[in-house]
Amino acid sequence: MASPLNHRRHRNYRNYRKYRRRQLTLAGTCAVIAVATGAAASAVAAAPPVPAAATLSRAGGMTAAKPHVAEGALGVNVAPWDYSYAPSDTGAPAMQRMLKAAGVGMLHYGGGMWADYYDWQTNSDIKKCLPRHTDGSFAGECSTGDALSFADFSKQARTLGAGSFVTVNYGSGTPDLAARWVAAARNTPGQAVRLWEVGNESYGCWEVNNPLAQAPERYRGYTPGTYISVHGRWENPTCPQVTQGAARGTQTLADSYAANSRKFFEAMKKADPSARIGVPWAFGSSVHGAAVQNAGVWNRTVLQADGQDAGFVDARWYPYDFSGRTGGANPSDSQVLRQLYTVPALYRQMRQTLNTYDPKAGVVIGETGITNAESLTVCQPVGAIFAAGDVLSWLAAGASSVNWFDLNNYGNTTPACKDGDYGLFTSSEQPAPETPYWGYLLASKLAVPGASLGAIMVSGPAAKSVLAYESVFPGGRRAIALVNTGASPARHVEVRPFKALSGRLRTWTYSTGAPRIVTGTAGTGSVTLPGESIRVMETG
Repeated sequence: MASPLNHRRHRNYRNYRKYRRRQLTLAGTCAVIAVATGAAASAVAAAPPVPAAATLSRAGGMTAAKPHVAEGALGVNVAPWDYSYAPSDTGAPAMQRMLKAAGVGMLHYGGGMWADYYDWQTNSDIKKCLPRHTDGSFAGECSTGDALSFADFSKQARTLGAGSFVTVNYGSGTPDLAARWVAAARNTPGQAVRLWEVGNESYGCWEVNNPLAQAPERYRGYTPGTYISVHGRWENPTCPQVTQGAARGTQTLADSYAANSRKFFEAMKKADPSARIGVPWAFGSSVHGAAVQNAGVWNRTVLQADGQDAGFVDARWYPYDFSGRTGGANPSDSQVLRQLYTVPALYRQMRQTLNTYDPKAGVVIGETGITNAESLTVCQPVGAIFAAGDVLSWLAAGASSVNWFDLNNYGNTTPACKDGDYGLFTSSEQPAPETPYWGYLLASKLAVPGASLGAIMVSGPAAKSVLAYESVFPGGRRAIALVNTGASPARHVEVRPFKALSGRLRTWTYSTGAPRIVTGTAGTGSVTLPGESIRVMETG
């Protein structure tokens, strides 16, 4: 068993990076919500007049009239170094049971930046060769074997009933290496891959990027992740965005990737013409934990070159870049949850660019979390509410899959969640859920494959605090989720009965004040949402 110490900081370069990342029509009967707070709420409690109705409106679809939740909508990142998820490990069966209970249907294999220095054939990486020897041999003396081979990863995915999403090694690999992986996955029973991606985050200077020295850019001297203080800023002095300036440097990175990723596409498509292959999407400065300088340059350049073959774009959505817990100098719980309101606009911006360069391409959120750093938010109740809202917001907007980073990250090696981490689970012999897992469990009540899922517009005094989603399941059953993003006060939401949502409803409630999932039943009518909470209601 490998030492956790060797792996738990595998994404530390994220902490240094100076960048910070359809509309769907819901068919069915309209519902009505009315919101009352303060004195109005007291009046309702004293003598229940019919509150002023607010119509729930579904935003018009951009690509389909009747969108459906895809297989693999709920996903999680799994890394080659993750020995805890190996089939032989004592903790793996427990994680499998919990993942199945939460409806996780996609496993993203790569481990973040690990993907760009990993060789699937030898199941080894060249991390110890970095940063200087980026062309180190995967069988050389500085290479290291990994714990979870692609074969074992595939076995775990099939046992779970999940699809596979694989990021191939663009940074230190070759088109031939990627093509052989595609061919092997296609021809080996049990190793089929649903989604392929060329490289991890090649728009940034924490990634291995050997093609940068090749044609057409022939940029020399770059070494990944070599951050120092440059004129008072923490930067990689070998990065094109530093030596050439932000605009020209991003263009250099984009031109290099656009030309060299084409070779990967051609080789991979030759190995399997049906392979669905994606490219990294860059968010701009509004997404602080995933921002790329001159992101539009990257997206336009790459899509112009690869759009004819790219089946999707893969975005990393981390709204923040802090460590520790919320509050104090860091954002508050409510500020974190308010970031969920930015998702529809981000998706619309993505769709506008894709409609110009690659209209057929879908959107995948290949990594997500509150922050790009190991933090205590995975131990705080806000982690659950954010994770649920994260999944539901992106799926309602039009993304086909949302993948939490990550399964477990060795920040907490006992069942207690007390240290900074990223994961859904602690990395203990008997893994325990960290709070984002509870969010995934709640989101899974709506994110059912084949269901229509959309956001509901809330009007009234609580419109700036309450998010609402509705899911229509195959067969006609329905569920709604209401998220109160504010710390206080409690919000009273009037849900009027209508044809498809009436009678006794099953309920699941979670709040920062009562951080556990409480199940029950309720009728349609007034729903009280505590501050920072989520309530799911489902017809029987």
